[in-house]
This record gives sequence, C-alpha cells and structure tokens, in this order.
Amino acid sequence: MKRTIYFIGLVVLVFFLTETNPTRSEYVTWLNDKTLNESSNFLEKGVISLVGQTIFDASTTHSDYYLFSVYTTDFSDFGKGKVKSIGIFNQFITISKK
Repeated sequence: MKRTIYFIGLVVLVFFLTETNPTRSEYVTWLNDKTLNESSNFLEKGVISLVGQTIFDASTTHSDYYLFSVYTTDFSDFGKGKVKSIGIFNQFITISKK
C-alpha cells in the first residue's frame, strides 16, 4: 500500500513539475523586468525598456529538461559575462553569474 501511495505521489509531482516548467518567453520577460529594477541610470532604463527583450532573447540559450529548464544568457558583448538560471515551479533561480 505504501508503494502505491509513493508512486501516485511521484506521478503527481512529475506532472506538477512539467506543468509549471516556465517557457523561454517567460524567462526573457523576467530577465527584462529584473534588469529594469536593478538599473539605476535613467538612460539604461530607457534602452532596456525599448530593446531589452530583443537583446535578451537573442543572447539566451534554453535547455528544456521537461521537469525544469536551464537558461544561459551571454552578456559578454556588453562586458557583463554570463548568467545561468534554472526555471522550475514557474520561478527562476539564478545559479551563477560569471
């Protein structure tokens, strides 16, 4: 009986993880909003609000593992390095900044 309950719980967890795996467009929107909030310069905020999503989308790679996704955004051309984030449960967690 315990095995059946654990198995059902595992199936529910896997289903929940796959349904809450965020998309690339959600990541780009999140990154754009986060960058806007961290920016203190009025000019930076203007540029980011105009072309930020396009730049972030072009410089982001996405690896989908069905239960979660890994996003790597390369800002090397702008002197900022790379940012790697995990998308899980409709949330994004930054795991490394280089």
